Amino acid sequence: LDAAANLSEKTVVVFPESLYSYSEPDRVMTEDSPREADTGKRGVRRQLLAARAAHRAPTVSVVASDFFGPRVLNAMAGARMVPTVLAGKKVRVLGSAYVPHSFTYVPDLAAAMIAAAGEPTVWNTVIHAPTGPAVAQREIATAFTRTAGLPAPAVGTIPSWLVRAGGHVNRDMKELAEMLYQFDAPFVMDSTRTEQVLDLSPTPLDEAAARTVEWWRSR
Repeated sequence: LDAAANLSEKTVVVFPESLYSYSEPDRVMTEDSPREADTGKRGVRRQLLAARAAHRAPTVSVVASDFFGPRVLNAMAGARMVPTVLAGKKVRVLGSAYVPHSFTYVPDLAAAMIAAAGEPTVWNTVIHAPTGPAVAQREIATAFTRTAGLPAPAVGTIPSWLVRAGGHVNRDMKELAEMLYQFDAPFVMDSTRTEQVLDLSPTPLDEAAARTVEWWRSR
């Protein structure tokens, strides 16, 4: 940020950002929703947003939900899901397989970051990457098999109580347990305003799923 500020007042730093800082995730999250979370990883994100806002360099934070798409590995709808369902195996998801959950296609996030860099009206704000209608984890797994011409996948769940119990003895499980609220109940973001300002729209789910499957099959 210091380097950007010293270059030019026309230099903007664009950050990818998560939904962690949102303090009312039980409601549909928009660009105006409160971002006041103050514990754990969620609090870290709030602090980073505050630091960007306080800096003299122009910034834009482009918020996305859980990623999927080509080259997406470390994600709930990435290496844990796609190759498993393409192999005809049962995939196990966190929380509920049936509640609506927003998933952001990574190329749509990239397009929004590029567009935001060239649109000064969104500088020094938090915007949302174009993100399609929320779908259940079972639905996105089925989108992958449907576009691959395969039968609907078998989808099970990893019980939340098991993750929380494991968190008492394993740090990674503890970190995961902190985020279970995203999968136990509806977790939905809305990107309507940003789509209008940047003249972008999310890639339809079947098209995004097809491109994702094509990439996995080409590896």
